[in-house]
Formats: sequence, C-alpha cells, structure tokens
Amino acid sequence: MAAGSKGNCYICGAELGKTAMKNHLLKAHGGEEGGQECALLKIEGAYNKDYWLFIDLPWEKSLNDVDKFLRKIWLECCGHMSAFSVSRIDEVAKSQKLDNFYVGDKLLHEYDFGSTTETIVTVVGVIKRKPQREIVRLLARNVPPQFQCAACGSPADFICTQCIYDSDNPFYCDKCADKHEHDEMLLPVTNSPRMGVCGYEGELDMYTFYSGRVMVGDRKK
Repeated sequence: MAAGSKGNCYICGAELGKTAMKNHLLKAHGGEEGGQECALLKIEGAYNKDYWLFIDLPWEKSLNDVDKFLRKIWLECCGHMSAFSVSRIDEVAKSQKLDNFYVGDKLLHEYDFGSTTETIVTVVGVIKRKPQREIVRLLARNVPPQFQCAACGSPADFICTQCIYDSDNPFYCDKCADKHEHDEMLLPVTNSPRMGVCGYEGELDMYTFYSGRVMVGDRKK
C-alpha cells in the first residue's frame, strides 16, 4: 500500500488521511452534549501503519474490551493467546481499565505468540458520545488496499502464503487461483495486518464500510 493511506469516517462517511481523521473525529464528532466521556484510541499495524482504526469506549472499560474487538475485526483465526505490553517489556494486564492511561500513552498488542501479529494502541484524545449498545464503537478505518493478480493483473482475491516468501507478488484473482500451484496455501485478501497469516480469513461483514451508509449510534442505516 502507498504511504499515507486514507480512511472513512464511519459516522459521516468523510474520506481522510489518518492524522486528519483524528482531528475530524475530535472536532466534528467528539462533543456530544451530555454524552458519555470515552477514550479515543488509534490502532495501527506495528509494521504496516497503513492498516488503521479509530475506536472509542468508556474510560471505565478495560483493555480486555479492546482485545475482544481487535480479535473480531482484525485478528481472530484459531483462538490464540494475546497480550498488551509497554515497549515489549512490561506486560499490562487486560483487566487494566482505560482510566489508568493518559492521552499520548502507547501500548503494544500481540496476538498469537507463534505467528505473531503486532498492533500499536495509542490514546489520542477524549471524546463524548451518546450511550451505546456496544462497548466499543468503530469510528474510522483505512480504505481496503487493492492488490493485483500476479498472473493477469486483475484485482486480487487471494494471497498465497507460500509465495509471500518466494515472490514479490503473492496475490491472485479468483480465476487464476484455481490454476495456482499452491492452491492449498491460499487465503482471502483482507483489510487487516494479519492477512495471509495462520488461518485468518477476515472479519465479520458488520465492520465493512459501504459508501452511502453511515453510522447512527452503533447501527448502520
């Protein structure tokens, strides 16, 4: 993906870069009068920061709630273990509440200690929202990257987990995937830093952004 990927605001549909999105959320959607005070978190791939999310959740909720959400949208494949830490050294208990952290604090999240996917969680602000049915509200997400089939140049549907190591382009469209020599090693292209790892096949459709559909509270219309 190109550096500086853009993303969509799940409240109003605006398409902005990562930094602009943070400012947009705080200015345009962060001051619900009489609303519940929440932590605004930026979450991004540790090694590919063009995969990113903005979420909010009440300060009295815990890192365990963040972990559960990350598993649903980005990570879960085989029920692996996960952990939070500071600078890869000091592990932070998942029971730790968000009100123990301050704006500017960063945590490393690791999922699967064999084929590990690492993400960085940063507290970037304070936001107010109406009470929500769900603890975590997805506010923004990077636009899904587009990859070209190595064989024909069409939009790719699959990534070959063998060709990741053997080729500069491990992506294949559905048609060419049927003829690929490593067809048993193919996994779906996903909008996640865990794409192509272990048995990861993608998040629930409820987290996909559709143009023209924006969030109302914690529901799409």
